[in-house]
Amino acid sequence: MRNLLLCEFKKLKRKKFVSFVVLAAFVFPILGSALVAGSSSTNFSDMISFVHEGSGFLLLMPLLVILAANLFFSEQDNDTLKNLLCIPVSKELLVFVKLLVLLIFSVVFQIVGFVVNTGISLLYHIPLTDFNLQFALTAATGILLWAAALPCIVLVIWFNKSYILSVIIVFFYTLLNYAMHFSDAVLMQPLGFNAGTLMPIPMIFRWLYQFYTPVGEIQTAFYNRFSLYFASTTACFIVLLLEAAVCTFLMIRIYRRREV
Repeated sequence: MRNLLLCEFKKLKRKKFVSFVVLAAFVFPILGSALVAGSSSTNFSDMISFVHEGSGFLLLMPLLVILAANLFFSEQDNDTLKNLLCIPVSKELLVFVKLLVLLIFSVVFQIVGFVVNTGISLLYHIPLTDFNLQFALTAATGILLWAAALPCIVLVIWFNKSYILSVIIVFFYTLLNYAMHFSDAVLMQPLGFNAGTLMPIPMIFRWLYQFYTPVGEIQTAFYNRFSLYFASTTACFIVLLLEAAVCTFLMIRIYRRREV
């Protein structure tokens, strides 16, 4: 399995697109933190929140799906699936390894953003309040965003057409999730069979927001109103990881039917 994992990383390394991904992991947090770092009311939580929401919700999710398209289409594009099955390497193991690559990438991407914004916080003399908590939240968000991207990855694998279609799917999926996390009608519902629970980004936001420190009357009023609908860490992970398990099962089923 370790050799397969290394092979998948080497495949990505040969892609020109990956250079942009690595650059984005550094540049996007810098641009985001520059918008808030100069304010006297900015705290460390505000700096790191951009890593979770701006960099994570808007950038990491699409990157994960596009990387997944590259990984899952590579054997088809290069006609190497038959050779792998002769080694033998099972299709199930291939799926698990590719998903593990995406999970590692997601967590590392978030941690890189955390390190960048921590450095900027030090430059602006912003106290690193609750440093360990913020680091743990960042790593956990990387895991949850990986799970959040899987439903979209299932669609990409199922359509099995082209990278252009993959981009269209991920664009719609990302915008839909991102728009929902601004909607009170979606967010302010009890945990249950509803969009605020089942859609990944609103669910992650309901979990993350309880760790933020509201500033000013407007934020405090919203925080107090929203606090009734916060999702616990246990609930958030159970829902997202159950969805991830279902998506993984579907990917294996789809991959098994793929022609050699």
